[in-house]
Amino acid sequence: MRAPGPILQLIVSTRAGGGPQHVLAVALGLRRRGWRFVVAGPADGPMTEQFRAAGIEPVPLRTDRLRPLTLLRLVRLIRARRIGLVHSHGKGAGLYGRLAARLVGVPAVHTFHGLHYEGYPGPARALYLALERRLARITRVIVNVSRAQEEEGLRLGLFAASQSRAILNGVDVARLATDALGRREARAALGLDPELAVVGCAARFDAVKRLDLLVRAAALAPGFTLALIGDGPEAPRLRRLAADLGMARRVRMAGEVTEAARLLPAFDVFASSSRKEGLPLAVVEAMALGLAVVASDIPAHREVLGEPCDGLVPGTPEAFAARLSSLLADGALRARLGAENRTRARSEFDVRHMLLGLEAVYEEALAL
Repeated sequence: MRAPGPILQLIVSTRAGGGPQHVLAVALGLRRRGWRFVVAGPADGPMTEQFRAAGIEPVPLRTDRLRPLTLLRLVRLIRARRIGLVHSHGKGAGLYGRLAARLVGVPAVHTFHGLHYEGYPGPARALYLALERRLARITRVIVNVSRAQEEEGLRLGLFAASQSRAILNGVDVARLATDALGRREARAALGLDPELAVVGCAARFDAVKRLDLLVRAAALAPGFTLALIGDGPEAPRLRRLAADLGMARRVRMAGEVTEAARLLPAFDVFASSSRKEGLPLAVVEAMALGLAVVASDIPAHREVLGEPCDGLVPGTPEAFAARLSSLLADGALRARLGAENRTRARSEFDVRHMLLGLEAVYEEALAL
């Protein structure tokens, strides 16, 4: 069944990251199947205009701050727009969205885009996990973007198995191939020498991404330029580290770029050094474009790349430096890994699978 009113997609940021891009893909894909959407969240980044350009109304709402007034405004928004279902993404949105849905009497769906709590001090960690367990009781369906994340959430007791649905993040493989720039165009856009070996990453500059590991790996393996697309709180530290290691000329920090996947063909190898992920969209995009990927050996990367995989390495600068150097020296191996990645992305992570799964979740939540 269709919602009696629009579905509210509630997010914690409109920066050019995986979460907002995921929401845009969902809204565009399911709109073609008759669903209606409103998006609400902080007007803090370029995705606000992306939503507006796509014909999806963005409503400014500070879901990234603990303010009682935000809950009141959200309740008013749900009532004024006759919202039929609230789908929240991220911690703050998950708190406000589920409380407001409960107050108004509409169903709530929440997606975990990664379970990040380890950095909290002991009491704060316990409080966060306890809060998530309580919020789960007023949530119709919990969506996990990977099977590994679902297993972790069940171990932590964050939700019941009966309410969890593992719906893997997906990308529009056909559109990515159409929109991607050629190698020389992409390198020109990033200010990269067309002849140099380039290892790249597109990510939020956050401590969990461990981009400093890639800078240190590049210092150990002098045969390539490192290109980092993105921005965030770690940017100043990364610049200082590159300067301290004498790497300022070999580390290209391109800043925040909307639709960064268009520029991935500039890279010879895509690298992801994250400590933890839900399911990394940028890695899947790189795979869909036929890039070889070197990634830290964590559950989410194993799920995306498959096991066994030559691209998985221990999360140390030395391991990354060694694997990147060997891949850059072996064009045939890069081509083989890239072809395998493209096939896997198309078969396992195409956006159509994700859209069908989420449509089923909405129908389930609305039918209860």
